[in-house]
Order: sequence, then C-alpha cells, then structure tokens
Amino acid sequence: MFRWCKSMYLSMSKEEIAKQFEANLLKTNRGYNYYVDWSNVSGLEEYKIEIHALDVLIRTPENNFKKQFFDLIKKLPTVISVFPFLFALGKTERDSVVRNGELRIIGSTMDSNDYEVFHFNGSKLQEHCTDENIEEYYLFFVNMGLKQLFQDMLEKSVMDYISGVLVGLDSNGRKNRGGTAFELACEPIIRKLCDKYNLKLLTQKKFKYLSNYGLDIKEDMTNRKADFIIINEAKNKCMNIEVNFFNGGGSKPEEIIDAYINRQNELEAIQIKFALITDGNCWKGTTNQLVKGFSHLKYLMNFNLAKSGMLEEIIKKEFEV
Repeated sequence: MFRWCKSMYLSMSKEEIAKQFEANLLKTNRGYNYYVDWSNVSGLEEYKIEIHALDVLIRTPENNFKKQFFDLIKKLPTVISVFPFLFALGKTERDSVVRNGELRIIGSTMDSNDYEVFHFNGSKLQEHCTDENIEEYYLFFVNMGLKQLFQDMLEKSVMDYISGVLVGLDSNGRKNRGGTAFELACEPIIRKLCDKYNLKLLTQKKFKYLSNYGLDIKEDMTNRKADFIIINEAKNKCMNIEVNFFNGGGSKPEEIIDAYINRQNELEAIQIKFALITDGNCWKGTTNQLVKGFSHLKYLMNFNLAKSGMLEEIIKKEFEV
C-alpha cells in the first residue's frame, strides 16, 4: 500500500490528491466487525444455569419426556426464560418477551382461540408453579417443535445450539450493519487518533447534543444525526466527520459532492469544522468531480488517505494538538 510522509497530504494540489484518492478505492466496506455481532452471544452468561439445565431433556425417550419436562420446571421454573432463545426471535423482541412482555401465537385449529398468550418471566412462574401452568408450557414446547428438537436433533449441548441460533439470526443484523459497515470500519481509526490527542469522540449523536458543550445549534440542525463528532473541550473546538461508502447503484458523484458542500457550509456557520471520508467504486473515473470536491470541501479523503495520515494531519491542524 502506498503511503506518504507525514504532513504531506494537506500540501498536495487538488489534482494530485484526487489522483491519489482514485487510485486507492476500496472494493468492499466490510471489516471483521461486519460479519458477526458477538455481543448477541455474550449475553447468554445471565442464563448459564438454565441453559445447562435444559441439557437433561436431550435425547430423553418419548415415554419419559413429559415427566422429565415437568420435573425440570418444578425444580427450576426460571428455565422458561430460556425458551425464547430456542427459536427465531430477533434480539429486541426476545429481550422484551424474556423481561416483561408476552408472546402471542395465533390459534390454528377450528376450536382454538384467535391466539394464545405465553409469558416467559421465570421469576413470576416460581410464584405459581402449578401442574396446570407447566402443562401450558409443555404444550408450547411440543407445538413449537422444541420437543422434537431435543429428542431427535440435539446431541450434547443446548448452549452450543443457542449460540448457533443467535449467530444465524444475525443475518438480519448484517442487513442493518450494511448501512453502517463503513462507519464500523472507520471508527477504530478515528477513535485511536482521539485517544492519542486526548479528544472526545461522539458517535451517532444528534447535533442538539452539542449544546451541552456551549455550542449554539440552529433549530433546523438540532435533530440531524452525525456519524462522528470530535470535541476538544479545552479549546472549545468541534468537528463533524461523515463517512459513506458508495458502490454504484445509482449514486451520482456530483450530487454527493454538492450535498456535502451544503453540509460543510451549514456547519461552518455555527463554528463546527467538517470532514468527509468516502469510498467505493462510485468514485472510479470521476476525477473532475473529485477535483471539485477537493476545491470546495476543506477536508475530503477516502479510507486509504484517512488511515495513511491525512486524518491525523487534519486533527492536528484543526485542534492544535
């Protein structure tokens, strides 16, 4: 990878830096942290006892399964808190169901109610752990297919199974992270520089939050959200860094540049500096637009330029560190 010496980028001509920008475009915006959000799995520690207790049901014969289920619930009613981890509930819905919510299942038989309601707060079941209540959870277990899972599919560990379910469910998380993948990739670079120069870093904050630091934010900007905001409280200096990855698909470079020129002008009017980190194949063959960008945007860079020293030059200059 080509690297320049320190304090080089800001002294380059617009044409030179545009060529450097275009020569080092990323083909993907996905870093290690895009593929799996391991925090989904790390939250299982709270339910470690209940999860391991469920192992007793694995490969239990048909003639003994129901008795084993009842014995387990009677001895450890909180085990029902783990049930929502056994099937495909998204994290937000699952947390709501486990803590204090309810799960509604539409009744599918002619004589059933429109829906059945199940609660999975194990602590509450402890207070009313009757055979009738346990029977409801047993029928849920059967109808949801969990009985078959434990009898015919699982071999050894419920913990391993749940971990796999949560990682698999994270395909939806990846869709959500797709829009923020480039932010996830850029954040470590920005954070490292903020730590190096003792600057405060805010992520995904609305501009109105800056009023806490004595900045007068105009009403039409208060609810806009910034990707990153760097603050030097001692010198009352602030910078917004926006990061975006454009890989074609209808993105028009001239419209992108114009939009960020407007953002810069709005922020400069309230004494906030602006920098843009952008990348992707959208910028291939757009030297003229890039030259325009470098002419009107004070700080424009791609991922390679940012991590090769340009962002550090900018921070040192603007925050006088």
